[in-house]
Amino acid sequence: MDDYRAVRDLLPPPPLSPEVERAGRERLAAAFARERPRRGRPRWSALALGLAGAAAAAAIVAVIVAVNVVPASHGVAVQADGKRFLLVAAASVAAVPDEGGWWGSTEVRGRQFHEPGGRYVLRESESVETWMPADPEGLTWYRSTPQGIRPATPQDEAAWAADGSPTSWTYDKPSETGRSGVVRSGPGERRTWSTEDWDFRILTAGKPLTKMSEVPDTPEGLKAFFAADDRTTIDTAARLLFFAPVTNATRAAAYRLLASLPGVAAVGQATDVLGRAGQAVEYESGEFAPPDHRGATRTRLVIDPASGRPLSLEVRSAADGLLLTYTAIQDSRWADANPLKENA
Repeated sequence: MDDYRAVRDLLPPPPLSPEVERAGRERLAAAFARERPRRGRPRWSALALGLAGAAAAAAIVAVIVAVNVVPASHGVAVQADGKRFLLVAAASVAAVPDEGGWWGSTEVRGRQFHEPGGRYVLRESESVETWMPADPEGLTWYRSTPQGIRPATPQDEAAWAADGSPTSWTYDKPSETGRSGVVRSGPGERRTWSTEDWDFRILTAGKPLTKMSEVPDTPEGLKAFFAADDRTTIDTAARLLFFAPVTNATRAAAYRLLASLPGVAAVGQATDVLGRAGQAVEYESGEFAPPDHRGATRTRLVIDPASGRPLSLEVRSAADGLLLTYTAIQDSRWADANPLKENA
């Protein structure tokens, strides 16, 4: 597939003035000038896309302009056309430099469940900041901040208010909450810690991703590296996009791989759990589902094609579409310093 034809079709940039085009080329040149190897991970290179010459520069300039014109915080000004927006996301993320010694992300994780009488749905959430080192011998740092429990939607809030606005609920036996007894609404205590063990989410194809140079940066390479059936391949590609400290070239390859797999279905425009607009795909999977859920589930990936950013990974009931669990990415980036370690 021609990725940049998809970019031209779905994100047509405004006419470029000589000043804008010159600025874009200068940014591209500066990015190449900053390129240098890092211990424990491969060198970043926009040429991982197989681009060359002036045509490559013009295509990347067009993507840079499109990202500047359509900020992620204001949604995505594109229309769904099957899964081709994944190719736009691939081109967008591949144009962003990714140097740094630390991969940092801030997530909002949550789950939804019914109150004991089944009259309304509650949402429990926490904010988790993670900093993973490029150095495979370094420590991974975490900070978690439980945000408490509250009604999931305005309709649920109205039913909760009619119930007397309780701040705790008692479950006689383990249910959707995964525990029995009293469940309280208040936020928990913030914790910061480090560990020698890398987060379980980045285990790929039975291998921990402690050597970045071993992770392919082409869709064909990733598929061979995973060496799994389509459903497992989709789940693993999703983990790379959302959680793993890989290069942007590898993230771009994961987008292209998802676009090529028949089990991935386009949803169209969607709003994630934090209210951000994007484009979404869904697939049938039980990997991210809560262990106590009975029945089939579908995983939804909400993406901002203009920036290439993954927004949220949401698990829903296949029967009625009810949101069960989610991970929303508020921020993710490569950086030279780890603020959790510096402030410890």
